[in-house]
Amino acid sequence: MRVAIRMPQLGEAAAEATIVAWLVPPGSTVKAEQEILEVQTEKSLLTVASPADGVLLEVCARPGSVCKVGEILGWVGEAGAAGPGGGVPAGVHDVGPAPPAAAARAPAPPAADRRAAAAAPPARRGAGLAPPTLLAESGERGFLSPRVRRLIAEHGLKTSDLAFIVGTGAGGRITAADVERYVASGEPLPPIRQAVAAGMTKSWTRPLATVAMPLALEPLLAHRRQVPGRPSLTVYALRALAVALAAGSPFARRLTGTRLHAPASIDLAVAVEVEGGVLTPVIRRVEHQTLAALTEMVEAAIARARQGTVADAGEAVGAVSNYGVFGIAWATPIPLPGHSVILGIGAPHDHPVWDPQQRGWGRERRVELTLTFDHRLADGGDAARLLARIVDGLAHPERL
Repeated sequence: MRVAIRMPQLGEAAAEATIVAWLVPPGSTVKAEQEILEVQTEKSLLTVASPADGVLLEVCARPGSVCKVGEILGWVGEAGAAGPGGGVPAGVHDVGPAPPAAAARAPAPPAADRRAAAAAPPARRGAGLAPPTLLAESGERGFLSPRVRRLIAEHGLKTSDLAFIVGTGAGGRITAADVERYVASGEPLPPIRQAVAAGMTKSWTRPLATVAMPLALEPLLAHRRQVPGRPSLTVYALRALAVALAAGSPFARRLTGTRLHAPASIDLAVAVEVEGGVLTPVIRRVEHQTLAALTEMVEAAIARARQGTVADAGEAVGAVSNYGVFGIAWATPIPLPGHSVILGIGAPHDHPVWDPQQRGWGRERRVELTLTFDHRLADGGDAARLLARIVDGLAHPERL
């Protein structure tokens, strides 16, 4: 009986992989789940296990070949079992020129040769040369076994993290026990930090840029004394951002793939610091709210967030982050995935201004506003015009 060794599904996006090296030569006795083959995707070096106990009867894909998911790489079974026609089983196709019969059954190179090949410059895809094998820097430059690489992937470690792992194997090589010991020495990342980390990592894959403008606060501070609830600077900023977006900004849309979607209303999130991280409750239809109503909505959303409850995210296109409460004058917050912009508010500071009537220097209370935007949606000019409309709205709060 013969069982096919097929290229497994190697992640959601990987449709193919390059054969790096067979870890056992044809004719070797293998066990089910034993790692017998190394393959390289665009992102990582992985291993393929034997599907059954038996003998590695035949190797159908040689190092350097690019094989698709589901393609037959070899056969394992009882010694002496033969496939259709006594050769390569039907349905198998090799990638690239067919090797000589002897070469197809040549034993895998020894570990030392594979380590030497790994140190060579990366080969072009399909050029017949194996991609570089993952190496670690720990004492001496050591080869990582398939089991160690699997543990590294399972624990989400990066190659750069290996510099912190002390290898106890021969020549300083990192062993599976070393990896487990290193992982056990740390503490798990709290769920909220995992969520923040995942969101920020996803968002950082986009091209982001930031523009900034100053805002004189006196008109706004005078206006808020006349509004029920005395709106905070965050409330004013949410309202000004919503009105400016609704006026026709290209950032009032969400980009999904290559399609632009215009939400029915301007929903905006507000960054709220909670224990262990940040939550971003969403305020709906901000462009249609009065400052007094918006004050109540924001206060209620902040209270729920600090209790660990956040309503559904709606179709928010942006957010406001008042990092000035920490005394920070200028920063570049990162917009959440799916958001087009994030408006940042710095800490108020006194700025010297020249008074021509008094022919002397006076002081003006100012904050710096930053607008970080998704550069795929529009360019710096559009971002600058949006920020100018926001500043103009805040400078004339009676219009809000």
